[in-house]
Amino acid sequence: MQKETQKACDLCKELICACEFKDMLNVLARSIAQRLSAKGCSIELLNRKGLSLELAALYGAGAEYLEPAEGPPDPKKLEADSLALRGEASSLAVSVGSGKDGIRRVMSVPLPSDRGVIGIIRVYSEEASDFTPEETRQAIFFASMGGMLAGKAKAWDRMKTLAESARLLSGTLSADGVLKEIVEAAAKGLDSMGASVWLLDREQKKLFFGAACGLSDKYPARKEAGTGDSPLYRESLECRTISIPDISLDSRVTDREELAAEGVNALLCVPLAVRGAVLGILLAYMPYPYEFSREDVEFASGIACLGAIAMENARLFEHVKREYDELQKDVWKWYDWGERFPKKL
Repeated sequence: MQKETQKACDLCKELICACEFKDMLNVLARSIAQRLSAKGCSIELLNRKGLSLELAALYGAGAEYLEPAEGPPDPKKLEADSLALRGEASSLAVSVGSGKDGIRRVMSVPLPSDRGVIGIIRVYSEEASDFTPEETRQAIFFASMGGMLAGKAKAWDRMKTLAESARLLSGTLSADGVLKEIVEAAAKGLDSMGASVWLLDREQKKLFFGAACGLSDKYPARKEAGTGDSPLYRESLECRTISIPDISLDSRVTDREELAAEGVNALLCVPLAVRGAVLGILLAYMPYPYEFSREDVEFASGIACLGAIAMENARLFEHVKREYDELQKDVWKWYDWGERFPKKL
């Protein structure tokens, strides 16, 4: 018992020291493989749309096993994946001759987080015998510990994303460049499937589509919308942050069908405001019903605030540039820059 406690403490120290999310996953994969005396360990995460698994960390054997199989996928493997994504551990025997990397048995364990299961941890063994209940228990424990500390690593990644966005936005005087950075930073920091930004016109009667990422080229069907067309727009333009965990159950979302066609199930709407004046709105989308946390809202609000300031600067720059160009044209009418004196009226 004392030995197991020491192992858990050692793993916890290593995970805490790994600041970045990717580093934390690599430490977790290595530690699980070593502590279970396994041939290897891999960690796969659900992609941003929640539709497929992507390899995020690998230690030891397992690369060949994870390669897509020729022909139809193994139904037993699909069943093991389904169980893991529902929060249950399972063990799968790999038949002799089909085993890759010398693997004879695979255990699949869910990787939990505050937003539910975010991926699968696989432990690879060269033994044909099944994993013992104790080995399964340890794998589940290590996975839970890793999932618990994933939030810390994600917070670090978000801080880096926020700092990088601040650096890029402060050096951008192009409105299109600002809009592109806003949606990409929001989607990256929130691990969302995509994001979009809409800008308010001068009369504050219409919202115009600015930029999007993670969505199809068909979105949106309409490039402009009246501020009174949707309760969602009206509330957000009153400088309110709106979190909708399931768009199918919220009447404020008037374009549910279009969003559902894009695979959107939840959204977060944050105003872009400067000195209390709203310039537009930022929307982040999730592919599954999701309750946005306080940390999610704070990060999105930070990106929206940086974006709004950068957008205001870009607009002022474009205004000054137009004024300068007009002044230059007027001066050329009067004086050819030293070639001759101004014309007399």
